[in-house]
Amino acid sequence: MKNKLNRLACPFLAIALLAFASCETTSKMEASMQKASDKITEKGQAMSDKNRVKIDESRAAIAKSKEEISPEQEYYIGREVASRILSKYKLYQNSKATNYVNEICTAITSMSDMPDIYNGYCVGILDTKEINAISTPGGHIFVTRGLLECASSEDELAAVIAHEVGHIQLKHAVKSIKTSRLNEATLSIMDAAGSIVTGGAYQEGLGSAADELMTTLSTTGYSKTQEYEADAKAASLMGDAGYNPNALKSMLEVLKEKENTENTGMVKTHPSASSRIFQARGYIRNAAHGKTFNEDKRTARFAAIKSSL
Repeated sequence: MKNKLNRLACPFLAIALLAFASCETTSKMEASMQKASDKITEKGQAMSDKNRVKIDESRAAIAKSKEEISPEQEYYIGREVASRILSKYKLYQNSKATNYVNEICTAITSMSDMPDIYNGYCVGILDTKEINAISTPGGHIFVTRGLLECASSEDELAAVIAHEVGHIQLKHAVKSIKTSRLNEATLSIMDAAGSIVTGGAYQEGLGSAADELMTTLSTTGYSKTQEYEADAKAASLMGDAGYNPNALKSMLEVLKEKENTENTGMVKTHPSASSRIFQARGYIRNAAHGKTFNEDKRTARFAAIKSSL
């Protein structure tokens, strides 16, 4: 009878021991699950805080993209860009030539609808054989020694300077800055949205996208539309200042010849000379209509400057 009871008790004991073990395991599991839950909550809170920061940054970027840029800000932005240009190229030390290009610029701007800007227009000559001209917001203009050497008249040189004045007066640089800021805001929004949806994984690759954007802005120059607009403005400015707008076409013809052998400067950052000639022909014709241009007066002084280069 005792053995029978023992035999009956053993299974119950085993079940009790199993139940005890099960309770202990359950307790450990619950503790483990609670710990994991706490970690998830903590991580979620951290991610939530991070997302809030990203959203705030996005809002700030959007607000910045809508801000107006004052003439004073344009000047200081332009001065910073100019300093970077001059860290790559030296100024050509020829006071006669420098005074000459500034006189041309004054003749062009004085008859325009923006004769005065914050701190005025300023033209410098870069000591390089590259054929190029660059303008920055705020009135800084650079023409290269190579461009001066390939021009065959003062009117052709005036066409280049008028084109750069056109960029300044049409505020193409300011528009590019605003576009860049808007792109920055868009990337910031994408970053914030990606972090919320994927827990941050989407951020990977945005850095390279931003790099590509900056590369595009710094190497391709203004858009084709803006270049055509600057040519149209140049033709108008030249006609009003007494320069022959047809010199814009002849200068573009010179650049067209250089396209076959050059891959830097204007060739790299501007639309093809052929397309520019095609786009500008109507503007040139209208700007020159009914006007006479005494180019002979300018021939001697242009020749004197050319001989000094």
